[in-house]
Amino acid sequence: MRHWKLTSLLLALLTATPAMAIGTHAEGWMVVKKLTKLESQGIIFDSYEGEFIATTYKSDEDCSEDDYECYTPVDKTVKFSIRPENKEVIEFLQNNKDSSFLIQYRIHRIENLGLKEDFEILKAVAPGGDQASPAPSMTVDKTGSRQFTFRGKFLQLDDQGTIVKTYEGLYMDEKTGKVHPFSVTNDGMAKHIYDVMKTGKTVYIGVSDAIVTGFRKSDYDIYSVNENEPGDIQ
Repeated sequence: MRHWKLTSLLLALLTATPAMAIGTHAEGWMVVKKLTKLESQGIIFDSYEGEFIATTYKSDEDCSEDDYECYTPVDKTVKFSIRPENKEVIEFLQNNKDSSFLIQYRIHRIENLGLKEDFEILKAVAPGGDQASPAPSMTVDKTGSRQFTFRGKFLQLDDQGTIVKTYEGLYMDEKTGKVHPFSVTNDGMAKHIYDVMKTGKTVYIGVSDAIVTGFRKSDYDIYSVNENEPGDIQ
């Protein structure tokens, strides 16, 4: 009886407050191809708004998943805000307008009165060995029955901020030039990928292809990252 009451209470809370289910925000790291706009706005205090170009894909593209033909990378424009007190990020962007760089961001799902845009840049860095020192390799449990490995780069990964913790991202295959969404269900692997992104390195990526995604958005789950050689796919 007690367990039934606890379950009923949890369901009632989730129904009454949808934000608890979807999360108040998502947070992660993303590769920026180019900054296209940055301007100061505000009367009482300066706020900074802008736009940048990043890589995405069209989910309705006519391509064969089985033959690994998906997806062709396309550009997307992202509008963002920066808090006026975040002077380090503002200065970095002003000095790197024509360069590719890496940002840490937060996407607010509940309106934030201090920001014009839902997308907030928290930090910006030039990828390199001085930004992080990840281990040469990392492997976690596989979640699917089929595995494959390739050499590529991580372009984006964020914590969805939901009750059921999942990370969603985008990678680019070095050989095919294609991009594909992926999921991470292991906190340690997610942190490792963040560190690899900070270095800007191309690595061998092991993917476990699951038939059932569960709470994930993608059926591709990263189980191995290796700088020097393909991971175990047995």
